[in-house]
Amino acid sequence: MPPYALPFHSWLYRHLLLPLACGLLVLIVLHLTKADLYIAEWLFREEGSQPGWALRHNFFLEHILHNGGRHVVTLLSLTLIVTLIASFFKASIKPWRKDLILLFANVAISILLVRFGKEYSNVSCPWDVLQFGGSKPWIPFPDSVFSSLDLGQCFPGGHSSGAFAWVALYYFAVQHMPRMKMKFLSFAIILGTLFAICQELRGAHFLTHDLTSLLLCWMICTISYGLVYKPWRHRQASQSNTADAISMNV
Repeated sequence: MPPYALPFHSWLYRHLLLPLACGLLVLIVLHLTKADLYIAEWLFREEGSQPGWALRHNFFLEHILHNGGRHVVTLLSLTLIVTLIASFFKASIKPWRKDLILLFANVAISILLVRFGKEYSNVSCPWDVLQFGGSKPWIPFPDSVFSSLDLGQCFPGGHSSGAFAWVALYYFAVQHMPRMKMKFLSFAIILGTLFAICQELRGAHFLTHDLTSLLLCWMICTISYGLVYKPWRHRQASQSNTADAISMNV
């Protein structure tokens, strides 16, 4: 497999700039229209408008999708670590080592960055907001950062980030099994969406919390791919080869 499996223009425009622009646009529109609050109010009414959220302790949502989801993410992480260690001893896995390290770094950095954001963004969970029986005013990010109130640690979405971080599998597949890249990407997004819906039904997160987690995870993986593989060098090399070929023909 060539070291530059992702062409420069594809990496820069389709994988980096386009998702960043679309993601920020969606988040800005949701912020300006207060869609977070309206969607949460609708869910709250559908669940019976009970303070504390009726589905907060629903067995399936809390124990299967939330607690069980954590175990799935832990199992994926342990499998990755074991495979990475095995790459030092098994010749058949050795060619994967660089990208296994990159995959591990992407997943870890994505989860840690979301954890860092939760600590400093100062955003309440829906179940803590006055409109839903809580005691805190609804102050979304980024206004929450400048609030003197201690609002909470609910932005970005932590549970969904444990799944969204695995969009890093897409870039692993780009290098080693390109036919599987969309399947790996779909797996991470579907699992993350399932976790996100679970938490939003329980009153743990607003929609933008989980969308922000997805955008952060994708950006981290895309930027790290660029830093490691430097696809712009491939572009320069291709341009140089083209120029040489033209000069030879002349």
